[in-house]
Amino acid sequence: MNTLSPQPLRLNAIAHVLGAGWRHFRVMPGPSLTLGGLITLVGVALLLIPFFLGVPAVALIIAGGMALIAPLFLPLFLGLRQARVQGERPRLGHALSTYRRLGTGFWALAGACGFLLLVWITDAGILYAFMVGTVTPGEPVAAGLLAGAGTASALDIASAGAPTAWANPGLRSFVVWASLMGGVLAAGVHLIAGFSVPLLQEGRATTVPAIHASVRTVFGNLIPSLTWGLILVLGLILGFLLPPLMALVAPVLAYSQYELYRLAFPVTFPATLVRSDPGLESTPQPDLAAAPTAPRPGGDINPAGVDTNPGNEPPWKP
Repeated sequence: MNTLSPQPLRLNAIAHVLGAGWRHFRVMPGPSLTLGGLITLVGVALLLIPFFLGVPAVALIIAGGMALIAPLFLPLFLGLRQARVQGERPRLGHALSTYRRLGTGFWALAGACGFLLLVWITDAGILYAFMVGTVTPGEPVAAGLLAGAGTASALDIASAGAPTAWANPGLRSFVVWASLMGGVLAAGVHLIAGFSVPLLQEGRATTVPAIHASVRTVFGNLIPSLTWGLILVLGLILGFLLPPLMALVAPVLAYSQYELYRLAFPVTFPATLVRSDPGLESTPQPDLAAAPTAPRPGGDINPAGVDTNPGNEPPWKP
């Protein structure tokens, strides 16, 4: 079987991968929450910068840009998952060391995501300047919000008797058009990175074939892919609105993304892998078609993402 020939995905696979992602989170909640919490702190720190500078509306642009680089955090959670599958106790070090093992293919893809991020920041900034205007740097945050230059956040709603930023029609137009523009860019990122990042991390393809395989997977399974992309966007938005929840949402979505990838690109042993970089050794992947691994006390999840604890429902099949 050609490892870069995606298998068809069904719409009911979405529920399966979300359930598998939640089970992976349950068996290693400590490192998953720690890693998700670190990502949350970075995101919150970036979102607070515009408020301290007196230009709170820029936080909306930064929040949209975070979704464009979200796939770059996927290898961190996959590192935890791989450590668990190999029988090790997942630690934060397993996740952080993953980046050191990634080849130039992943970093080339990261550069493409970074370029799209720059496109988003530039275009959204120009769009904001034309539709809303600017706030003088150093102007008090409260004054900027009352003038209609802020984001429609919970802080605005909580202001007793104060008009919200939505009173500005220019800001409403900006949110609509920026959402459309950001949705197109986010779809492009999901198109090229959704399935190529795991392929590159496992060394099953180099950059161009991995991106091509990811594009074919999305277009070949358009309805399930669009549905999954919408779930990712809604999950990220929910995490941005309630930052503490991001520590939970990020790992569950990351594990679920890997399970969806595994359905599209199943691995049998021996697998024909390619080296992502000259000099890097590729390790054959486990036979996921073989019998599940023996359950551990309290239940476990085998490499296919199926809970092997006796008494649970039978394994799901695509």
